[in-house]
Amino acid sequence: MSAPLPFELAALRGAVNYQRWVSDAVAPYLGARILEVGAGVGSLSRWLPLREKLLLSEREPELLRLLAAEVAERFGADPRVAVVEADLSGELPATVHAADLDTIVSFNVIEHVKDDAGALEKLASALRRSSGPRPRRLVSFVPAHLWAYGSIDAAYGHERRYSAESFAALATKSCPDFQLETRYFNAVGLPGWVLFGKLLRRSAISARAIRAFELICPWIRGVDDALHRLGLPFGQSLIAVLTHP
Repeated sequence: MSAPLPFELAALRGAVNYQRWVSDAVAPYLGARILEVGAGVGSLSRWLPLREKLLLSEREPELLRLLAAEVAERFGADPRVAVVEADLSGELPATVHAADLDTIVSFNVIEHVKDDAGALEKLASALRRSSGPRPRRLVSFVPAHLWAYGSIDAAYGHERRYSAESFAALATKSCPDFQLETRYFNAVGLPGWVLFGKLLRRSAISARAIRAFELICPWIRGVDDALHRLGLPFGQSLIAVLTHP
């Protein structure tokens, strides 16, 4: 019998409107040869563009199995797509270094890694090895605001949350030759996260709350995106884009 999915992945699997919002937010930064780090069961992988190359990585054997099944269903036997085993706490596999990547993207992954500086340094190094004139970008979607860390973060295995300033300090330490751009994301979701994780001290967001947010997602995303393009300084998540000049 398969082990149950971590709640964080199980909740995301059915949140299609939210998945699309997240993927659309990072889409302008994605190139033609992409690695998704920590792809889980492929909930967000399905929305990534398939151009020249798409590598999807995981470290857990059961998640790798589920991810491979998702890839076979979504992409068939397309030779441009591959699933690879990779762990940010160790060395990246030769498959990653040989892929000539122009984009590495992760969704809610970096906050799980104890040595986040070391992880970013490895990923930046993989991009530096790439050839050609294409922009090379490291795109990280992470939970926002250190003060919002609560019981749900702890239950999900988050080591930390990030502010624009703390991510800038991390980038300066890990890959100072990359240029950083950040913006916050989903201001509407932040009060609920604080309510459940800081005040009520829950260990998970309820399924009912997830369904409710999924329903309102198409209605709020336009306003939320517009406000964050104007520089709204808070949100449930942070989008950080590191570009090699």
